[in-house]
Amino acid sequence: MRPETKPTGTQSIERAIHLMKLLATRGQFGWGLTDLARRSGLDKATVHRILACMESDRLVERDSKAHRYFPGPMLVELGLSVAGYQPLLEAGRTTITRLAQRSGGVGFFYLRSGLDFVVAGRAETSEHRGMFNEVGFRRPLIMSAGGVAILMALPPKQRDVIVERNLSELAAMRIPQLERFEQLLARSLQLGYAANLEDVAPGIHSFSVPIRDRTGLPLGSLAVAGEPGRFPAGAGRKFADLLSLEASALGLQAPGLSTGRSHAAMVEAVSAMV
Repeated sequence: MRPETKPTGTQSIERAIHLMKLLATRGQFGWGLTDLARRSGLDKATVHRILACMESDRLVERDSKAHRYFPGPMLVELGLSVAGYQPLLEAGRTTITRLAQRSGGVGFFYLRSGLDFVVAGRAETSEHRGMFNEVGFRRPLIMSAGGVAILMALPPKQRDVIVERNLSELAAMRIPQLERFEQLLARSLQLGYAANLEDVAPGIHSFSVPIRDRTGLPLGSLAVAGEPGRFPAGAGRKFADLLSLEASALGLQAPGLSTGRSHAAMVEAVSAMV
């Protein structure tokens, strides 16, 4: 259990935010109370009390039969109030549909959310199995080519801190073979674009580049993925060049660049929309 070193009000808010982020990592499957308490490091009584409060405001939904908790509809409603992002989301999803058609694989549109990525869009012309990044999924940045593309666009010192925290989180989740994600990052830094060559899942290659805002900071990424036969390692540069053209166009549509609002805070808020 986490030490209580901050005022109760602030600590309660931070705990609620932490639980909401965890709920978003399994939006389709939900969390049982015991597992959520274990993963959050909080005791069951505390988690139950916070979830009950959020459930009353529809931030959380509870399946009483399955005894599982899910993100609630209020998150979608709140996300609609984030000015300027809806056109970006629509443009991103149009872009990945075009990429899926041209590549014959799956197109992904990711948004950065702090230390994580959120899948904002997925498009495919035919069903592809073995890819678990559905719209709304939230994962540590180092866990996909799309997330690694975002890491690559960050200043090295900031990237190193995030990678260390990502790996610590994955270790706490008991994710095996963490070195494969480090290998993905190292290879990508050498190539100049993110290249997942079966590092994340067997039988899947993916390539990705960041979407930068007008200040040069990464707000998200675009990726294409598929079987190695259609997406061989040697074709990575070709796919990266294609993705870069599309990412540059999307970056010009990034909102909130001169409003004085925190870009990171805006990206965090838009996670509720997806």
